Amino acid sequence: MASDVTVMLEGDPSWSRVRNIGHYGGALDKANSETEGRVPYAWAFYRELRAARGSAYRTVYEGTTQGLVHAENLAAARSEAARWRASDKLANNALPLTSDERLGSWVETLGVETYPGDTIHDLRLRCAAKYQAGLGPTARVVDDAVQQLLGAAFVRTWRNAGTPVLDAFGFYGAEGTTITDLASPPTPTFWPTINPGPAAFDLGGGTWLSSRSFYIVEVQQPDNMPLTTYLELLNVHLFNLLDRILPAWASFGWAEGLSAGGFVLDLSDLDFDGMI
Repeated sequence: MASDVTVMLEGDPSWSRVRNIGHYGGALDKANSETEGRVPYAWAFYRELRAARGSAYRTVYEGTTQGLVHAENLAAARSEAARWRASDKLANNALPLTSDERLGSWVETLGVETYPGDTIHDLRLRCAAKYQAGLGPTARVVDDAVQQLLGAAFVRTWRNAGTPVLDAFGFYGAEGTTITDLASPPTPTFWPTINPGPAAFDLGGGTWLSSRSFYIVEVQQPDNMPLTTYLELLNVHLFNLLDRILPAWASFGWAEGLSAGGFVLDLSDLDFDGMI
């Protein structure tokens, strides 16, 4: 006899990672195609082929989507569209930020780390950030690479270059630069004899510590980003990027709420005043 039943499946969310739009082939920064976004190649070629048939064919088959003439035009139009689309793919795959079919090659070439559960878009952003860093660790390149990787989680970057000093011509340096000397170090800066630091920070041979080369990335958690994904982005992927791109003598970290007023461990004075 026939009967209706209700089946309920229960599962623990901790069994798998939190799903996001990237797991379904989407991305928040996707944009329409600049070449085929409004009119498909095939439709443009189809109209041209139908017009080229001559007035007799246009009169008889105008507006029809059936018959051998329609099928022949459609097949030829799709063939030409495939060639044009292949040209677009070649250009897109030449850069990691827009790569698709060749993304695996970019991952291998750039030595980008992969992890279980990574989406195509995750890998694309990591490749793009590392590719951008290939120009060298200038301030602009590092900032652009970090912003590329973090996306909506990025707020701004902070640097502590020290006290600006005048150059030989009485200027503070070119636009976007700061001239500093070793006699005017940023706070805090400690080294033995000259300015001894707290003994608690002495790792042997005195306390050697300065915030001069400390690079801070201010971040915020996007509303649509789970906490686990957010922390993985900062503590794993951001760390890997900065660990490789910054010079060996530079330190780095991330923090929230600096623009609204806050402090950074090992950079702000509160770290020393409050913990010593």
